[in-house]
This record gives sequence, C-alpha cells and structure tokens, in this order.
Amino acid sequence: MFLAVFLPALMGALASLMASLVWRAVLAIGIGFITYTGSTVALNAMKQAVVSGFSGMPADMVNLLAFLWIDKALSVLFSAVAASLAVRGIGGAVKKMVFK
Repeated sequence: MFLAVFLPALMGALASLMASLVWRAVLAIGIGFITYTGSTVALNAMKQAVVSGFSGMPADMVNLLAFLWIDKALSVLFSAVAASLAVRGIGGAVKKMVFK
C-alpha cells in the first residue's frame, strides 16, 4: 500500500524537477550562444580595426612592434576579453537558476 502511493508521488516529483531542470539548461545554453555570437561579432570588428591600423604603418615600425611581441599581447588581450564575455554570459544565467 505504501509503495502504491509513494512511488507515483516520487515519479511525479522527479518528472517535474527534470522538466524544470531541462528547461533551465536549454535557456542557459541559448543565452550563452547569443552572448557568444554577439561578442564574437564585436571582437572580430575590433580585431579588424587593429589590423587595418597596422597596415598603414611603415614596415620598420611593424617589425619593431613584432619584435616587442605586441601582436602576441593583443592576441592574449582579445582572448581574455572573449573568455570573460563567455563566462559572464553563461554565468549570469546559471547563477539565477532557482530549483523549486
């Protein structure tokens, strides 16, 4: 008798919890994808502006900047910004998840 009442109640509670969890995971992934796509477009525009700025410089200046590893520093900077935006985009959706 106990299992006949307890088991359906347990299954109903688990089904409700799983539906909520799946919905929130899909929402977090969607928000993360939109954030990643938008930030990728913005970062590509910024990279293109930097590259076009370097293309107008004299060759000696470009060689000096390459010797100083400015190109590698800019790559690290853009990668850090991209990682930060991705973590912030997904982190905000995950932190606000509320389980009922």
